[in-house]
Amino acid sequence: MLRSSSLLSSALAACAAALLACGQEPPPDPADLAPYHPLVDGAWWEYQHSDWTERVTVTAATLNGAPAFLMTDSPNPDDDIRSDAILVVEDGRVLRKTKEEYLIGADGSETLESTVDYGVGFTRFDERWAEMPVGFRETPAYERVETPPGGSPRAPEARSHTFEILSLSDPVQTSKGTFDCIQIRRTKDWQAAEDGVDASDAEPKLFWFARGVGKVRELNLDTGRGELLSDYFIPE
Repeated sequence: MLRSSSLLSSALAACAAALLACGQEPPPDPADLAPYHPLVDGAWWEYQHSDWTERVTVTAATLNGAPAFLMTDSPNPDDDIRSDAILVVEDGRVLRKTKEEYLIGADGSETLESTVDYGVGFTRFDERWAEMPVGFRETPAYERVETPPGGSPRAPEARSHTFEILSLSDPVQTSKGTFDCIQIRRTKDWQAAEDGVDASDAEPKLFWFARGVGKVRELNLDTGRGELLSDYFIPE
């Protein structure tokens, strides 16, 4: 009887060891994974719109003496407007802190149209979303202050957007391959003081982001217009 108990104990121990050996590896630390919204000096992305290609570039910058990034996009042929935005990363959250818009003349000249400060920052992406379940929602708030060229700052406007996770693994096919993306819906939670003000930020949109790549796709739910990644480069 004693021998049988000893054999059973040994067998159970062997089974436990085998289960441990064959068990799944612990999930990787999120800090070791490539970000969904990489910000690297010299990075660029190109996005195909219905009738034009937009190029977005990132260069290292500073804001109040702290590291930041300057994101610049190419002019939209519909209105000949391009923008410069200062982005920072705080606890995994990518925030737009300021934005300047320029009107591009026929001769290539640039005229400043507006300057906007976003206070604590307008959320573009939060790396922690990847750890949340589908259906997770949050509504970060900020304060928008616009300053017209040569004028005084307008009254601050309280703003917020609701971000909702629709999928943690949605494949998006592009000319550069198929990317496994997190899908986010963004809707506004404020009423603009004037019609047409900051229209792009006001319209409901879907976004797809892939690790180590950034934004892969964007879709405007009001207009049906969208953009799809056609090329990109992120220095190592």
